[in-house]
Amino acid sequence: MPNARIHTFALAATLAAGLACVALAQSSTPAPVAATPTAAATPPATPPGSRLISVIRNKLSANDLRSAESAAEVYLQTQGDDGSYLLGLSWVARGALLTGELDRATDYVADVRKRCEARMARGVRPDQDDSLEIALGAVIEVEAQLRARQKGKADALRFLQGELVRYPAPVSLQARIHKRINMLDLEGKPAPAWVPEDHAGETPKTLAELRGRPVLVYLWDKGCGDCRAQGPTLCRVASKYADLAVVPITRFAGKTAEEHEHDKARMDSVWTAEYAPLGKTGVVIGDAAALEYGGSSTPTIVLIDRKGVVRRYTPTRLTERDLTSAIELALR
Repeated sequence: MPNARIHTFALAATLAAGLACVALAQSSTPAPVAATPTAAATPPATPPGSRLISVIRNKLSANDLRSAESAAEVYLQTQGDDGSYLLGLSWVARGALLTGELDRATDYVADVRKRCEARMARGVRPDQDDSLEIALGAVIEVEAQLRARQKGKADALRFLQGELVRYPAPVSLQARIHKRINMLDLEGKPAPAWVPEDHAGETPKTLAELRGRPVLVYLWDKGCGDCRAQGPTLCRVASKYADLAVVPITRFAGKTAEEHEHDKARMDSVWTAEYAPLGKTGVVIGDAAALEYGGSSTPTIVLIDRKGVVRRYTPTRLTERDLTSAIELALR
């Protein structure tokens, strides 16, 4: 057994030497620092104003006017009378009209108008403040609809014409007022002529040049998501009618000549890419044309018959069925 004892002793010595080396290495190497757990990224909180508008719109879509009113009331108490509150209150006015509570709608219109006028008295103009412009435009439309219901179309039209004089700017507010005028009165009337201030792509034909053909006027914007969604249906349906002329109308977003050139290139690119089945069609660019057709809502679809009379005016998207029906109406 001596050899076994010697072997065991040698193995023990080897292990001891190995452990000593490990200990030496551990004593000369800093101990690794434990990794600090990384907290999960917290998404940014939704601003109270954005949350208010979302809540009000959701409640109104569920036909729940009282909850929408309560949300606006709580916001006023906690956040104050800011731009988001003004916008929220204008949505409540629309909601009261939609639910048929006309007295409440009238009260909310008066409240929003008073708050808008107070801002303007302090020197704030609608073209300087988006919330002011949007809220003001909303309650002008609500008041026009109230007048049409209670006093008739003629009274509503007189009111809207007066608002056009009262608010000569910005173009977007004027376009919104024109849209409501058109919704009340354009169908059955001669279509407004469009005079391009500029154009993208082919030179657009005038209304006079298209006399004898049915025309689909399409108010759109190069960055409009609803326009992009409407595009495939428009192309699929309109392409079935060889005699139908499609006239796209839009306006510049930029202010300077350089911005206009950039806008125009982008318009041409988007139209060519997304509306290719409609063929080479010149895009009418201009504030005046967009104003006449009330291009504050995009897309807006207008159908004009062979005699130049408007048969359908719709400032919304259309299903394939509704679009086909509108075109067939213009073909009669």
